Amino acid sequence: MPMPARVIAAGQLRLALSFVSLEQGGSGLLRLSGPDISAASYTFRDEEQAFFAHDDGAWYALIAVEMDAPPNQHELIVRVQEIQASSQFALPLRIEQAGFIRQEFDLPADRARLLSASVEAAELAQLDQLMAVPSPAPLWDASGFELPLDSPLSSPYGSFRLLNQTRQTRHTGWDQLAPTGTPIHAMASGEVVFAGRLEIRGNTILIDHGLGIYSGYAHLSDMLVAPGQSVRAGQIIGGSGNSGRSSGPHLHWELAVQGKWLDGRAFLDLWLPA
Repeated sequence: MPMPARVIAAGQLRLALSFVSLEQGGSGLLRLSGPDISAASYTFRDEEQAFFAHDDGAWYALIAVEMDAPPNQHELIVRVQEIQASSQFALPLRIEQAGFIRQEFDLPADRARLLSASVEAAELAQLDQLMAVPSPAPLWDASGFELPLDSPLSSPYGSFRLLNQTRQTRHTGWDQLAPTGTPIHAMASGEVVFAGRLEIRGNTILIDHGLGIYSGYAHLSDMLVAPGQSVRAGQIIGGSGNSGRSSGPHLHWELAVQGKWLDGRAFLDLWLPA
């Protein structure tokens, strides 16, 4: 566990933050410690999230910021329920602008129908539904989260994309260069909640890692897992491909936390309790 970036104390309670501020698409970890804690939660930008108890005696919670969150200063409120009392922390937390780039892509004529805004909205709604009831406990193990394959990162998270000079959209994940059929590895242990065909993402696998953390793998050529199947970190789950709204063979992977698509590359640098 790295040293916290910020620590606030109140009596015997200690709140440690892994961050000072958060960028758009960013994530961070809260660690709460002290005697007699029976429950804890935080509220940030009108959303409430619960802490979870860990074997080390502390309580943890993830905080996530979507890519289009307005850069501004907000208030983070942490509420702690103790056996015979209750306490509260209130502190300012700033969301910083991330500086996303712009990109232009052309799709082949036979995939032009995938430029439809309604098709994309329906697919995002389907993914939201799949992620609506996450596992209530962590499913990842001590190996944590790793890149799904060893190849260069190409198109970055959050980029504003202009497709065929007509349709602007946002990139919810990262792309990695990979010839068709390159083995794809599960980023962490978890349970498969979807393995099938989507319009935009093509052949897609979605894995629940617990506590609202999901990883997605898109444009695959083949899938080697099925919904309900448990997977271990690093397990081969399929092969890269060119299915869906894609202009060439590659892997698109993405990470969602609490229903928000986050900068997955930054998330991989975040220490998480196993």
